[in-house]
Amino acid sequence: MIAGNNGLTGHRLLRTEVYEYLRSQIKEGNLHPGMFISMNTLMKTLNISRTPLRDALLQLQGEGFVSFLPQRGIQISELSQKDIENLYEIMGALESRVLLSVFDRITPDLITKMKEINQQMFASISEEDLNIYFDLNVAFHSTYISMSSNAPLCNLIDVVRQRLFVFGKKDWSLKMRELNHSEHLEFLRILETGDAIKSADYLRDYHCNYQILKDAENASQ
Repeated sequence: MIAGNNGLTGHRLLRTEVYEYLRSQIKEGNLHPGMFISMNTLMKTLNISRTPLRDALLQLQGEGFVSFLPQRGIQISELSQKDIENLYEIMGALESRVLLSVFDRITPDLITKMKEINQQMFASISEEDLNIYFDLNVAFHSTYISMSSNAPLCNLIDVVRQRLFVFGKKDWSLKMRELNHSEHLEFLRILETGDAIKSADYLRDYHCNYQILKDAENASQ
């Protein structure tokens, strides 16, 4: 349980704690898309005042995790097909920028690590291991994203990924997960050529193009 705290510094810390708690509840599925949440219930459950809870919820709203609906309350956001397509486009643009900035530090050892993670993904491709699969997918891309010193950019990527892989993963069929694994193999092959531009272009224009993934899935059916 999160205890109350007084003072400006304490309030900021408490808001952050509430924010992280709510994010974790969304990730674990305890707060799921379409669900309405009560501020009064959360205040009692967490033993906190309204102000830090509202501040945390406003931050979540700014990141697209919740929506304040007049006369209805606070709802955990749902992603439309168009939302998912837009988020993938954003992710591709952000990740390709990071990749270019750190490319000269991508070593053979790092690529080997990415290959190992991709193998683990394939081993966790079944429906029962879906959460493990998506955690590994994030870990695969984090190998190079974590090398960036641009903290605000990395935070934006994290928010987009959380929204996609919390709200959008139900849309991923087994075939899409297999295609994602194959795309990782191609991405790794291009990385090993040492061509930064081609690697970033593939990441932005192909791997993070959701429509290409959906079209490939439909063609296989």
